[in-house]
Amino acid sequence: MSPFHIESTAQLRTMHDVLMSIRRPPNRGPLILIASVVTLAFAAVLLFLVVRFASRNPEQVNLGPRVFRVGSAARLAREVDQRGPFLFKDPLNREREVYIQHVGEDPEEGWSGIRAYASRETIECLLRWEPDRRRFVDPCTSQSYPADGAGLTTCPARVERGVVSVDLRSARR
Repeated sequence: MSPFHIESTAQLRTMHDVLMSIRRPPNRGPLILIASVVTLAFAAVLLFLVVRFASRNPEQVNLGPRVFRVGSAARLAREVDQRGPFLFKDPLNREREVYIQHVGEDPEEGWSGIRAYASRETIECLLRWEPDRRRFVDPCTSQSYPADGAGLTTCPARVERGVVSVDLRSARR
């Protein structure tokens, strides 16, 4: 005997009522589409606001390492003593070039990062190192600054395990 064997009209009506009470699930396609579009629009607006904030407030955005690891303190100290401070294109790509300077005899002490502009941040006003005078000179104003960067914007530096590191986001004047 089959499990679907119907013995009476009452059973047939009961089965018919059960089958009719099972409803088709509602069509949720349009609802899912609308929710997806709203979510994508929200994500686009949020992305736009984040990019806008980052471009207007680069100092408050943490998109890279805070510290620029320059290299071996002993080797760099010898090079700076012979050739003068090293000029680096801004490692954070914010168009702020920086000199890595060392003053003193001890390669473990006396390091700093010196922003390479004093008056205007244009290539014409990039500070120049004058080795004979051991001073930085602003070509736009002819003002000169001492080797330690006094009067210029500087970034703190330290030596850890023989490697010079400069904190580019903690600049001070």
